[in-house]
Amino acid sequence: MKITRLIIALLILAFISGCAVEEGKLSGGQGKKTVVTMDQAITEYLENSIIPISEPPGVKTFAACDLLGVSENGNEKTAYLLADIRTYGVEPSVGIGPRSASFLPLALTMREENGSFTVVGHRQPRDGTYNWPDIKQIFPQEYHERILNYHKTGKGQEMEQSIREKVNNYLKTAGIEYTG
Repeated sequence: MKITRLIIALLILAFISGCAVEEGKLSGGQGKKTVVTMDQAITEYLENSIIPISEPPGVKTFAACDLLGVSENGNEKTAYLLADIRTYGVEPSVGIGPRSASFLPLALTMREENGSFTVVGHRQPRDGTYNWPDIKQIFPQEYHERILNYHKTGKGQEMEQSIREKVNNYLKTAGIEYTG
């Protein structure tokens, strides 16, 4: 038992020492941390963490959202939003164009450190008969009416257009002409 504790302690010490050496080797601009805005953190999370399955080669996820509001608790924030998340074929070998789309309300939990944001998790309502009770539980009452009547605001079309622009810009940088 004592040998196991000793080995674990040595491994931890070696790991910590190794990290310190690596940090000491940074020079120039390598040690500077990129500040991630709240919008960047949200978009990256929506495009990489909401859809539970990996996209196949040649398919990419794009997202846009309408931020309803933010609540704060110390350095932790909850962003309440409606998200439009779509996958597109982005290589000619798999076909260029839309694949799937999801439109859903989400509550993202974020941490802010030194002006940079990281999304650490999310809550979303279940489907079917659970949807409205979950929305009432997850979202503050002030957002219920906006979520319920969102289809009347026209913001859904704005998010769809934003995603189309992102897709077209992505394809343009890849040298692929697409007008979808």
